[in-house]
Order: sequence, then C-alpha cells, then structure tokens
Amino acid sequence: MRTFRLDNRPHQVPGSWAELTPAQLFAAAPYLSHDTVAGRHAVLRAWCPQLRDKDVRRLTAEQLWDLLDLVRWAWASEPDTQGVQAFTHRGRTYALPEPLLKDAVAIEYAMATVFFHQFAHPTKPQVAALDQLVATLCRPLHPELAALQEDPAWDGQRRERYNGKLAEGRANELADAPLGVKIVVLHHFLHAQRFIHTAYKDLFKKQEPAAPVAGQPAPKQPTSDGTELLELLADLAERGIYGTYDQVTHTQLHTVLFNLAKQARSRRAAEKNNR
Repeated sequence: MRTFRLDNRPHQVPGSWAELTPAQLFAAAPYLSHDTVAGRHAVLRAWCPQLRDKDVRRLTAEQLWDLLDLVRWAWASEPDTQGVQAFTHRGRTYALPEPLLKDAVAIEYAMATVFFHQFAHPTKPQVAALDQLVATLCRPLHPELAALQEDPAWDGQRRERYNGKLAEGRANELADAPLGVKIVVLHHFLHAQRFIHTAYKDLFKKQEPAAPVAGQPAPKQPTSDGTELLELLADLAERGIYGTYDQVTHTQLHTVLFNLAKQARSRRAAEKNNR
C-alpha cells in the first residue's frame, strides 16, 4: 500500500492489483478503459473514500496531479481478477469460474464466446449479451458442494451445473447489476480466452485465404459469430467421442480443447505429408 498525507492526515491507496479488494476493483473497473484525469480522480476517491473534498479543493494543480499519479499504475497493465471469487446481486451470490477457466465445462465457454461476439459486434453490438455472458460463467455454488467434495469422483466443479435456461433467466436479473461487476467478469473471461488461444493455438489457427483471381478483388473473409466451438462439440457428439451431446458439452473445457488441438495438429501433419 502507498501512504500519503493530506492536511496532516495519513491515507493509504493500493499500489498493485493484489492489494485491491473485490469491491475496490468493481468500483474502478468502469474507468479503466481510458486513462483520463476524471477517471483517475474517480478511482482515487473509490479507493480512498476517507479523502475529504475540502482537502482536495485546497490542492494546487501540481499537488493534485501528484496525488492522481498514485493510481496511474492501474492503466499500465490488464486488471488482475484472480482475487475476485464471487459477487452478490439481488440476494443471490454468484461464484466466478477459476482463473483461466480451469473448472469450466466446454458448453459454458462455447456459449460465453457466442455472447462475447454478440456484445462486441463491430456494427450491431448487443448490450444485453454481456449479461448473458456473466450469467453463463457466474453461477451459485452447488447446493451439495460439501458432500461432493468428499466424493472421490468429484471433478472439482464448485458452481452448480450449467443450465442454459437458468442462465437466460438470471441474465434478466443481472441487467441492473453494477457495471463494474460485469466489466470484471468480462476481463476474467478475456484473460482466459487469450490463454486458451495461445495454449491450443493449433485448434485456432486461421486458414490461409484463397489466392485472389487475376483481375478480381480479393474475396471478403467471413466474420466469425463465435459458434465454431459449438459446431465442434456437436461433431464430437456425432462421432461418439466423450459420449452423448450432453456428456460432451459438460466435459471439462481444457480436456476437450487439448484433444481437439491434438487432432488438428495431426490432421495438418497428414495433409502436409500427402502433398
């Protein structure tokens, strides 16, 4: 923690992501997309609520800038969400998945990817899709968690089993949840997504575009809608790998991705040898 003094009063402000409480991260999240003076001021007040307005008003421009510089680090790196395990809204507590989605099943990542593409669509963004993403990934703890943890067959899943219909209803409940909570969950998802695309890069390699025909414009590349993994899961079910569609979709995410990446790598090697 960093300590500064105003009017002979000591104040402390976090100096790293690890020093933030979940509440402080939720409060800061809406201001972290762009580094502005107003944003720094809002974050400082959120992290140091005991600051008195009259003390801040007495500062010169140089003194105020030095004060705001104490929180500059928050815009220098990606927010670290590892310390956020849950949030409560409308009396219901939602547990976040583990970092890097270590405890996620395939279907929740596949659906979250679809909702992210809808939310981040470059021309027709769907704001409500962010609520669906949050409801998909964040679920109450399993009601029989204590008993499950004693079972040798327990798969490590702490949250209740993913159910698309329940997630749809809870997304409506989350419409008025604090924006900071939604942004933190989004960062949690995006950090895991970047890891997944690196760890299983053989699965996510883009096909090389076809060579343009002389005299004709290059063909337009299709825009992804995020459903590719859903299609792969359906294909696995048709081939009987991991069992029925329900069994496939509720298989641990990293198990499915590891094997899909391995198959993609083997397929490319075979194609290369056959040329």
